[in-house]
Amino acid sequence: MSSILDDQLRLMALKQYGLIKSIKTPDISYADLILILKNTENETIKQLAAEKLLKNPDIYYDIYKVDLEFILKNTENETIKQLATEKIQYLNAHPRLGWAGAMARANRLGRFHSESTKD
Repeated sequence: MSSILDDQLRLMALKQYGLIKSIKTPDISYADLILILKNTENETIKQLAAEKLLKNPDIYYDIYKVDLEFILKNTENETIKQLATEKIQYLNAHPRLGWAGAMARANRLGRFHSESTKD
């Protein structure tokens, strides 16, 4: 419940600042872009958010297949569809880079960290 309220508050803050202005901010988060993409009907804003997700090198490797499929379903821009399709194909060809791989890496790093901090 609290995460839904957090999302609503974040979306309200983004709207107050201006969605397009927020998207163009260099340090906008992955979560904020997905939130904007999922909660707007404006095609221009959807395309800007999708383009930022797909073209920003800091975000590009963190994007999930589910979000890519959501982008494909909700955009009319052929260039953005092509980028999303290419990324899905890349993730399918390299499954260890997907969600399961990310979880395995996180667990491995967490285990390494907990072992390195033992007395």
